[in-house]
Amino acid sequence: MYCVNCGTELADSFRYCPGCGTATGTQSPGSEVVLRRTRLTRSRTDRKIAGVCAGLARYIGMDVTLLRVLFVVFTIWPCGAGLLAYIICWIVVPNEALLLPPAGNANPNLVKA
Repeated sequence: MYCVNCGTELADSFRYCPGCGTATGTQSPGSEVVLRRTRLTRSRTDRKIAGVCAGLARYIGMDVTLLRVLFVVFTIWPCGAGLLAYIICWIVVPNEALLLPPAGNANPNLVKA
């Protein structure tokens, strides 16, 4: 058996590829597959204007640069359709959640005056 992601030869008993970590599809009895569902959110880190293209590219598994080029082409050619779609996504799609540190004193050695 070979890994579908990196092409490494695998034994039939392997559940994951040791090279890249991709699941092989073979499972032991009683194990369940947990599928991680991603939500469509606007990116906070990889944004140029509002993060719509980066979030949509991450959601559908596409290159973000290609998606940005497609939005520009659709803005120019069918008379603003790409711009209208971008503005609608900007309004409808929520921002990515903030990764905040836990509440409380971040530095226990800090002395308050």
